[in-house]
Amino acid sequence: MNKAPVIELSHVSFGPKHAPILKDIHLTLNAGHFMAIVGPNAAGKSTLISIIAGLITPAHGHIDLFGQCMNRFNKNRIRKHIGFLHQLHDHEPRLPMRVDEVVAMGLAEYASPLWKPLGNRQAIEDALRHVDMLEHIHRDFRQLSGGQRQRVRLARALVRKPRLLILDEPAAALDSKQQEALYRQLRNLCDTQGTAIIMVEHDIAAISDYVDSVACLNQRIHHHAMRGESIPDEVWQAMYGEHINIMAHDKGCIGCHEPPKTTHSHARHSERGESH
Repeated sequence: MNKAPVIELSHVSFGPKHAPILKDIHLTLNAGHFMAIVGPNAAGKSTLISIIAGLITPAHGHIDLFGQCMNRFNKNRIRKHIGFLHQLHDHEPRLPMRVDEVVAMGLAEYASPLWKPLGNRQAIEDALRHVDMLEHIHRDFRQLSGGQRQRVRLARALVRKPRLLILDEPAAALDSKQQEALYRQLRNLCDTQGTAIIMVEHDIAAISDYVDSVACLNQRIHHHAMRGESIPDEVWQAMYGEHINIMAHDKGCIGCHEPPKTTHSHARHSERGESH
C-alpha cells in the first residue's frame, strides 16, 4: 500500500513578484487528515486550494499528490481522485437540471462520450444518501432551498468517492444544525474511509471539534496549529493586522487559549471577520 502523503507542497508561489498572492507555501497532508484553512479577505485561500486541485498552475514550486509529481501529462488522471466543492455562486440555482443530473456532473467520466447515466445510478444514489438528500433525487435543482442546494453540491463532490476532498466554505447557506451535521459527515469520511480533507472556513470555534488542524494563511502559512495547540497572538496580528479583537475560547478549540476561570467562554475572532 502506498504510504506517501496525499499532498506535499514545497516552495509554491503564485502571482507577480511585486504583488504575490501566495509566497513559499509548504504543506504536507496525510490520508484521513481534516485540515481547515483560515485567513482574511484576499489571503489566497481559494487560490491555494485551486492550485492543489490542479485548476491553477503555480508560478513556482512543486506539487505532489498521492505520491506523484503533478504535471500536464498526469493532471487529468490525478484529478479523478479529487472532489472539489467550489464556493456557492448565484447562477447555480438557475441551472435547468434535476438533482441527480447535478450530482452526475461530479463523476470523473461524466464528460466522456461513453458515459451512461444508468451505469452510475448507484453511485449517485449513495452520494445523495450520504448528505440526506436521496428523497429529492428527481426534483428540479432550482426549486431547492439554499441549504438543500449546498448539500446536493456536496454530493456532487462526493460521488466519485475521492481520496482528497477540497471544500471552499461548504457551510455557506446552511443553518447551525445543518453545519454541525455537515462537519460530522466530513469527520466520518476521514475516520472511516481515510479521505483527506482541506476546507476553507472562517469560524474556528464551529469546526474545532471536527478538524485535526488549522492552517493560518495570508500569502504564506504563518502557522499550522494541530489539535490542542494554541495559535500565538502575533500570528493573528500578522494575518489581520493590529485591528483585531482576540478573545479566549476553551482548550478544546484548536488555536485558542484556555480562558481564565473568571471570564466567559467566547470564540476567538477578528473584528473585521474572517472570510474568503
